[in-house]
Amino acid sequence: MAQIILAPLLLGGLRPLALALLAILTGIGMLAICLRPGTVQICKHLLCLWIGIAGLIGWAILQSLPIWTIQAYPFNAPHIAIAPYGWLNIAAYLIWLGGVASLTALLARLNNHLNITIARTIVITCTLQVALAAGADVMGWQTTFWFAKQAHLGDWTGTFANRTAFGILMAFSILACLFLYDQSRALISAKRLDQAGGWLAIGLLFATAVVQSHSRLAFFMALLGGALFIILTPRANVQSIKRLIMIALGVIAASTIAILASPELFDRFTDLARNDLIQRDDLWITALHAIAERPLTGWGADSIGLIIAHFATPDLNANAHWFSSHNLWLDGAIVFGVPIMLILLAALIIAIKTVLATCQKPDTRALLIALFAMAMLGSIGDWVMVMPALILPIVMLGMASFEATVATHRAMPARGDHAGQSPVPDREALR
Repeated sequence: MAQIILAPLLLGGLRPLALALLAILTGIGMLAICLRPGTVQICKHLLCLWIGIAGLIGWAILQSLPIWTIQAYPFNAPHIAIAPYGWLNIAAYLIWLGGVASLTALLARLNNHLNITIARTIVITCTLQVALAAGADVMGWQTTFWFAKQAHLGDWTGTFANRTAFGILMAFSILACLFLYDQSRALISAKRLDQAGGWLAIGLLFATAVVQSHSRLAFFMALLGGALFIILTPRANVQSIKRLIMIALGVIAASTIAILASPELFDRFTDLARNDLIQRDDLWITALHAIAERPLTGWGADSIGLIIAHFATPDLNANAHWFSSHNLWLDGAIVFGVPIMLILLAALIIAIKTVLATCQKPDTRALLIALFAMAMLGSIGDWVMVMPALILPIVMLGMASFEATVATHRAMPARGDHAGQSPVPDREALR
């Protein structure tokens, strides 16, 4: 929970010092779990996760070893990786991420409602971010509270240096508010609003923050996640067709009001009509050229900036420092190669399918589907989804929901276990 709050405060958590702090917290949590009385069991899915992490780190190390034939000019070296020691950053990140997933799984076995706690923590950290962003805007400060802004001037970013990262976190918090509102089991809408309407009010505050971030991607993600969650949590007393029409009209009305109410957001959407697609087309073509040059082996960790500069198309802005292709799948193919990315994609699909198939609660299932859909859209449109502040809610909610369901199934007595089925003890045996 502390990491969910700290990661956004530390510029998103991707800087080396911030990631080191998050890793220390994860290690402390793992140690505390291991020191508890009883046996700590590592399930099959966690073992598979760590095998995958070890394999990915092993391939990154193999790319950096001087055991390959001399590469072609201008990268003439006996190793594949352009930055031979870049694998250290990837290894640290993956080990931390695996530790977070493992820690969440172990905690979820002790608390079946951990996903609710995580959702509330997301709301808390986003409330803090909105307060900081609104305060900076009122005071006229162009700052991330760490250093003066160099870009995204006039946009709400909180303690992030990127408006899209801030907006996506706000989109996740809107989804968390909808999930917490849905926890009210009142059948009458008026009573439900009376019991849990505060979550919707907070969600509207976060929606305002998304608009003020002026991030197109975050705006789309918020609409997608909210609409999916509402569609997948049907009400017994409302017709499906009527409900879908109301949701569609609500999305159109919300989009229209938001765009018209924020001239800056409206201007950013009009930029999509530009012929150069705001450099995204040239950037993606450049990435495809780099991938085509080494489709099997990739270019190694920390190579994207140099590779994009080398393969840049004539229309790509050469004055900008492109450290990413703004598409995580293209970035991964540049770094690791196409075969590794296909394996990762297959593993991710299997993992998502397993989690959704295991989860039986409609509200939790709707939360995960909406969250995964938002994450997929975010990974295609930008690079910020790798930030700890954004990857933490996805990994923790997915793992907590999955482990809670598995733990419930384990606790249920087998059909032939009559002692487990009967709550009344045998009086004769007691005598």
